[in-house]
Amino acid sequence: MSERHEELSLEMRRFNALPIAKPFTIRFLGTLVVYELVVLLLFRLLLPLIEYSFLLFLFIAGLCIGGGFYIRRHSPMLNVPLAVNMNHPFMSDAELGNAMVMVQFSDGTWADIGVGRVRLTADELMGGTLLIRDDDNYTGIGHFSNREPSHPWLKRYVILINQVIALRDAVNGDEDTIEDARERESIDYGLLERSWLKVDEDLEIEPDGIFSKLRRE
Repeated sequence: MSERHEELSLEMRRFNALPIAKPFTIRFLGTLVVYELVVLLLFRLLLPLIEYSFLLFLFIAGLCIGGGFYIRRHSPMLNVPLAVNMNHPFMSDAELGNAMVMVQFSDGTWADIGVGRVRLTADELMGGTLLIRDDDNYTGIGHFSNREPSHPWLKRYVILINQVIALRDAVNGDEDTIEDARERESIDYGLLERSWLKVDEDLEIEPDGIFSKLRRE
């Protein structure tokens, strides 16, 4: 297991700060603007019926600010527990060095995802979901989330993480393990359920292709 870190290093960028996540940021801002306009419109309609006061102003301000935080918190693709460095294809097409991928665990710490694809399983001791290696031993990586493995957000996250790992391995010149993992999947271990995201042979994945699959999950 890689060393855990409380904070990301300067070379790492969270998924929501990447150019590829821009469509999700725009969608969030659009939703936020609509929400704020609805709150202000209701305030304008109710103003003749109630006495204006500083407390009322604070209440409306609280609705606007609190609602914004709520929408942000419940936007799954703006809360992906994933980060890449400057050499990853999500950041740049230029191959300047080794690409790195880090994930965030339920305790807020970050660690390098390591070698090989990952999958989810229920944590029988603590509850929630464990992130494990998709190998013959199902090696544990860490407690990933307090949500159950069947949660839609987690299904999206693990698909995206495996895509990011595949792109990292392609840039670093590592042997692609996707086909090996698919072959293992044909053997019924009776332990976990999973779904694969199809990957082009050259691994040049366009954002629209990834996100259209994520939205269908």
